[in-house]
Amino acid sequence: MYHPPKVKDISPHMYPRVYEMSSSMNAVKTLCRSFSSSGETKRLSTKPLLRSKSCKAKAFSSSSSSSSQNGKTKAAATSTDKDETSLPFRAIPGGTPEDPSNARKGRNDGRPTYCPPSYAAMCMDAFGSVQDALNDGEKLLEVEFPAVPGEDADYKAASDVYIDANVQYALVIGSSLYEKLGKRVQICLPDGVEFRRAKKVFSNSLMMSEGVTLNTLDGKKQDASITGMFQKMSAGRGLRSGSADDEMDDDFENADVFIIVNVSCGELPDVEQFVKTTSGGRPIIMLNNQLDTLRADLGLFSFPPKSLHYDFLSYFKPVFYLRSRAYSRSITVSPFVVNYSGAVFREYPAPWQVMIKQSNGVLACIAEDEDRFTLGEAKEEMLIALGLSDPEGSFMKTARSGLVVNTWWEEEDDAEKSDAWRT
Repeated sequence: MYHPPKVKDISPHMYPRVYEMSSSMNAVKTLCRSFSSSGETKRLSTKPLLRSKSCKAKAFSSSSSSSSQNGKTKAAATSTDKDETSLPFRAIPGGTPEDPSNARKGRNDGRPTYCPPSYAAMCMDAFGSVQDALNDGEKLLEVEFPAVPGEDADYKAASDVYIDANVQYALVIGSSLYEKLGKRVQICLPDGVEFRRAKKVFSNSLMMSEGVTLNTLDGKKQDASITGMFQKMSAGRGLRSGSADDEMDDDFENADVFIIVNVSCGELPDVEQFVKTTSGGRPIIMLNNQLDTLRADLGLFSFPPKSLHYDFLSYFKPVFYLRSRAYSRSITVSPFVVNYSGAVFREYPAPWQVMIKQSNGVLACIAEDEDRFTLGEAKEEMLIALGLSDPEGSFMKTARSGLVVNTWWEEEDDAEKSDAWRT
């Protein structure tokens, strides 16, 4: 019986393509291990993508901050075998958080690796990017990261877990905005039902979060339904509207910044109305609303039109963005299926980055660009870094990816009023 040779026994004369694949994967592993022991520049070449993004090496040495300013660059994959809890801090060139006074410089060039030790640390990373964006005069900001642990978990978990987690993150970021910038924050929920639930669940947190309050997009916080009236009567409150101190409707004037959470696609027009008529030009942060997922529903029956993206959502600048994706690729030798995962990452004012997840759970940067990567481009960068990419123009490349590789909102369109969401 014929037994195919193992990968380690393959020579370049037997299976050139497989040998090349195996060598590339070994090179990546060697490259990742070398970061902590050497300050030399490591190079990993990739191919141009759909928007002709040139790929050059990025040095994570003392000269990186000056060389990274010359055109668009792609980063070499680097990592370290040190303890994971120390990675996200020691990997930042410039000073966060060991040199807080120089925090912005530490974020200018992006991260070679990212592995936050906790959600609290991730929220503080997001706050740092929000702070820089506000100082630069940005008004419409997007913050996006996985609300619950796990690959693409989010709404796969219980919806209440997802909703409550986002309110909790908003409280953390809002408290930091008030403590460090002196800005009063209102966390806006879609409607009165969610407002009253959040107020009950997070009553203790709200008492301890100075400068942070809850509100609704339409300003209507009281329950005017028949059920609500009966509940008030059963509680011995008669038909009174409630406490005038904490349940006044339309009390937006005391806020300096708004954080909007947990909106659905059908509520995006309410967000647009809020921005145009209520915010008064004050900064607005869309926190973990999964705008990319909501964009996919635009234009469908009973949903808002696609023009909502072009006319409104395109103005939101992602200042902290971490979107994880998991993929698999079939190969012709053992183990026949290669599972890999990574993320599209952005930490303002750094450029957009593609990260690949290593076996120790650390995300390592393999590519970067000033413009946002589409999901198709990010996946291709991961395949190139792993040595699994099909040759450009080959039949297998077309068969695997299909003729259409981008979603409709990722395609460049003259109807798009702003490119802020891409930069």
